Amino acid sequence: MSKLKAIFISAALVAVLAGCSSTASPTLRAFEGITPTCESNKGGTEIDQVKVTPQTNKPPILEFVTQQPGSTIKAPLATIKATQTRVIKEGNGPAFTGNQQVIAEYGVYSSSTGAVIGESKFDGTNPATQVFDATNSKLYCDALSGVKEGSLVIFATPATEDDIEGSIFVIELKKVYLPHANGDVQSPEAGLPAVVRAPKTGQPGLIQPNFSAPTEFKKAVLIQGKGETVKAGDSVTVHYTGWIWGSSFEAPFDSSWNNGTPATFNVSTSGLISGFVKALEGATVGSQIVASLPPADGYGPEGNGTIPGNSTLVFVIDILGINK
Repeated sequence: MSKLKAIFISAALVAVLAGCSSTASPTLRAFEGITPTCESNKGGTEIDQVKVTPQTNKPPILEFVTQQPGSTIKAPLATIKATQTRVIKEGNGPAFTGNQQVIAEYGVYSSSTGAVIGESKFDGTNPATQVFDATNSKLYCDALSGVKEGSLVIFATPATEDDIEGSIFVIELKKVYLPHANGDVQSPEAGLPAVVRAPKTGQPGLIQPNFSAPTEFKKAVLIQGKGETVKAGDSVTVHYTGWIWGSSFEAPFDSSWNNGTPATFNVSTSGLISGFVKALEGATVGSQIVASLPPADGYGPEGNGTIPGNSTLVFVIDILGINK
């Protein structure tokens, strides 16, 4: 069984992201200016042989068209040679473009027998949270490329080296997060390090400044997003990188980018340092924020782990979505 399939199945047993939203954002309807990183999904004759009937708060029903005399198509889909996708019901949210986190209801079925391998309940109680990218999960990333949030889609995959048989997936994309900050680029602000971004992924880095750290909390919007505004108490999903001012900015002390998965936080000082909360509050989805945190807004005189006491910190935060 492929690694990704196992993730989908185990996601039914583990709450990966508590309190996440299954409702599309009313404000951010499209990811403008983001270049797709995965290939567009493709249909095919075989996938059209599967009838999908949605059910309310239940997994959909799959039926296979009986093989016609003289047809080379076998039911279910044991001989499929390439991934095929068909949208059953199109949503009206932003489209998945690749290298993104999604929240999805799912069913996985054998392409040989049609038997259920694993599925969520399709009632919002146990959806899967998964990052699909062009490196680690290209086959699935390509299958979903261009599919909009709110859509119900079926795709079939051929057998691979780590999978003794192909599979059929029925996916309902409940939430599609931004892959990185997306909006209007703003002018740099004096007193904060300059930020550079990788052209394809958007991952940020810092340029070593030739001035001292601010003594007070300071933040600036580097990219102005067009989504909802973050408020105290919200659950937000972000990409972030943190550095210690005065150390090499080539070596962050923590980074969700380097960890390979966005992070989700409640915007509250009960779980976050006060400077991180200040950086998030009032920002909009799609924005990139750079913030300098003096010790009082960071880890104070005690420090934390590898962070020495009285350290001034710098964070660059991409706000990918708000979870209702």
